[in-house]
Amino acid sequence: MKKIGVLTAMMVAVSMALAACGTKTTTETAAETVETSEIAETGSASEAETSSVGVDAPETTKLTLYGVNDLQISAAMMVAENQGYFKDEGLDVDCTYMANVPEIAAIMANGEAKIACANNYSTPTWVLNGAKCKIITPTCNMGGTQCLLLRKDITINSAKDLEGLKIGMVSGSTQYVTFRNMCKALDLDPDSFEIVTLQFADQLSALSQGQIDIMAVPEPWVTKAQEECDAQLLCSGTKSYIPGAEGDVLWCNMYATLNVNDEWAAENPNTVEHMLLAFQKATDFINNNRDEAVKILADHIGMTEDDTKKIMSENVYSYGVDDEYVNTTTTLEKFMEEESILPGGKTIPFADYHDFSFLRKVTPDSYTAAEEY
Repeated sequence: MKKIGVLTAMMVAVSMALAACGTKTTTETAAETVETSEIAETGSASEAETSSVGVDAPETTKLTLYGVNDLQISAAMMVAENQGYFKDEGLDVDCTYMANVPEIAAIMANGEAKIACANNYSTPTWVLNGAKCKIITPTCNMGGTQCLLLRKDITINSAKDLEGLKIGMVSGSTQYVTFRNMCKALDLDPDSFEIVTLQFADQLSALSQGQIDIMAVPEPWVTKAQEECDAQLLCSGTKSYIPGAEGDVLWCNMYATLNVNDEWAAENPNTVEHMLLAFQKATDFINNNRDEAVKILADHIGMTEDDTKKIMSENVYSYGVDDEYVNTTTTLEKFMEEESILPGGKTIPFADYHDFSFLRKVTPDSYTAAEEY
């Protein structure tokens, strides 16, 4: 498994008392600081007081959180790390970033990953393949950043001109949804395309060298392709630029998610709840302090603030579950069934890969869906 970056989760020391807990005396604060220090050394917090009102101390404090170094899957994770929100919740988190979500599949399947950022497209396949994991909250609607780009020296006059071209794609990636729905909407034969399995970075070099005609990538690779290869944006999951088919579309409507290992979550429910609180804080920060969030994320992924701001404007950062998420996900399930994407042609009920009990307990106001899962 290739790791493209490991960020140490130890941040600059912050106060262990949140403003929500009210004013405390110097003696009380000092006592909490000593107690928390002892917890960090043992990795256990069974008798410790926590920084969040109404939430019991985390059973485990030292853990690894896996994500992807992009602005969709792991934006809240990056901000939570930068702002010390994990530490505020009594957690010592090692943030580890993989090349893409499919790379997380193997470590979720073998149980190495106890908690990870993923999406609601990959998770059903993981579960059907034996991974014991569930989604505990969506974190970002990312359909607007799942794109197809055309090589700069290729001219098309209509969608039909795309047939027969060679397209690079990561196996199991969310951009496949954009591709298949584009084909369906524009009456294109998907089998006429030659799909070449390539990682995102390899697609960039392959496009520049004329080895592929189309890239299927998320941000920030879309922006990189436009800037480095002068690639032409064909479409995202929400907008088409294809001649004769320009306009708003709904070819990819999916969410980044936070996933947990079933057994680990059952043994560490308080830890899961504290992680959710950290993600809620990070999401609020992104939405309420956008300029500062842009600076943090631009520095993390190595992009300009202008490019980062543009990419973030295509995403909808959210915490919690509403009917839109449930309906979008069940529609995605049907798509995967119709396209025979799920292993063995199987189907999977929504409840089999979701568990919102932690979220409904710790932040009940963030759950507004009609049905409980």
